[in-house]
Parts: sequence; structure tokens; C-alpha cells
Amino acid sequence: MSIYNLGNDEIKNNKRRIIIPVGSLEQHGPHLPITTDSIIAEYLANQISKKISSYVLPVIPYGVSFEHKPFFNISLSNDLLSDLLTQICISLGENGFNYVIILNGHHGNMGVLQYVPQKVRHFNEKLSVFGINYWQLIEREFDHAGYVETSLMLAIKPNLVHMDKAKKGYVDDKKLHSTYSIFMNNPSSFKITKNGIWGDPTKATKQEGEKIISVTLKNLLRSIKELDELSDL
Repeated sequence: MSIYNLGNDEIKNNKRRIIIPVGSLEQHGPHLPITTDSIIAEYLANQISKKISSYVLPVIPYGVSFEHKPFFNISLSNDLLSDLLTQICISLGENGFNYVIILNGHHGNMGVLQYVPQKVRHFNEKLSVFGINYWQLIEREFDHAGYVETSLMLAIKPNLVHMDKAKKGYVDDKKLHSTYSIFMNNPSSFKITKNGIWGDPTKATKQEGEKIISVTLKNLLRSIKELDELSDL
């Protein structure tokens, strides 16, 4: 349930699990919007909230995206994003919440999410904070503005996808994922793609996006149920 339209009393009287979707503001090739990661993370968070008892905070639309240079990116430092998420979690704890899931939509934010739970526990030992990277649950090789992300966007926000502008980017079928992970940890790594795309979006479809969403939601639900046991929810 999105927290956007709820009044104070509704929230005050119904403390439960809360989800913070986190994305980025960065290039996704010529065919996808710069808000792609944020759109996907927020969509999945809202879909999950329909299946389990939870609130969803507004998406944090900025991430750590310096690796996209020289392509467009609006980036926060690791320290700033970490402090922002930590302060939000601490505030949620002060308002009675004891279980927070940070649903991450951008690879560059991974390092930050590893340390936020530890930082939060320093201030509130009773507050459970868990970070989930959604693409680790899709059961297939991931990409950047390629087949997977483009299919997801065709299923979620087709009006924002310009398939007539979609072009094949950097592709090495044998090691796309491992190479992508390596380059994501280096400055200006996206120079190698020439058009900012890792993968091939030209054959992406709405139907494939819907299949990926279905699998991802199933695995998200399973993961959250396992986390429930750790947090005694």
C-alpha cells in the first residue's frame, strides 16, 4: 500500500512492514527514460504490497551512478545515499516501525545497501533493515537497457519506451553478466558500450516483461517470508 495517500491516523494505528524503493537517475540508452531503475523498483514494491501486509514509501530517485560517465547521470556519493537511507530508517523506527525492506533497482547502489542495516542498528537495535536487489531474483542474465530492462518497461510503462530508437549495445553472450559486474565497479565503465546499452533491446517484448515480473514477484515474496522469520514479524 502506497503511503502517499494515507492520513496520520491510518499509519499510526497500523504499524507494519515498510518498503523503500531506491532507483537512479541515469541514461538507459536512447529508447528508455532516465528514470527506468526507479520506475521498476517502485512498481515491484507496490505490487508486493498488494500481496503482503506492507506500506511503500515514495521511491528515492537518485543513486550512485558515476560509472555511467560520460553518459548522463545525476549521482549521489556512497556516503550521502548511505546517510539518507540510514536517517530514513531511524526516523521510521522512531515512528514505531520495526521492519524495513530497501528494494534496490540500481546495481551501483549495492555497496551502500550492504552497510545501512549495520549503521541503523547502531542507533536502534530493535529495527530490522534488509536490502534486496531485485535483479538477483529474476532467474536470468541481467543487462542495462537491454532485453531484460526493456521488456520490463514495456510491461510496466510502455508509453515511455521508444522501440524505434532501440539499438543493440555491448553484447558478449558468454560473459555479459560477469563483465557487467566488473565494469560497474570502475569509473567511466560505460565508455565501452558506445551507446550506453549492455545487451540487445531490439527483441524485447511486453509478454517477456510480464513473465520476468511474475518470476521476480514470486521470488521476492519467498525472500520476504524468509526475512519475516528473522525479524519475528
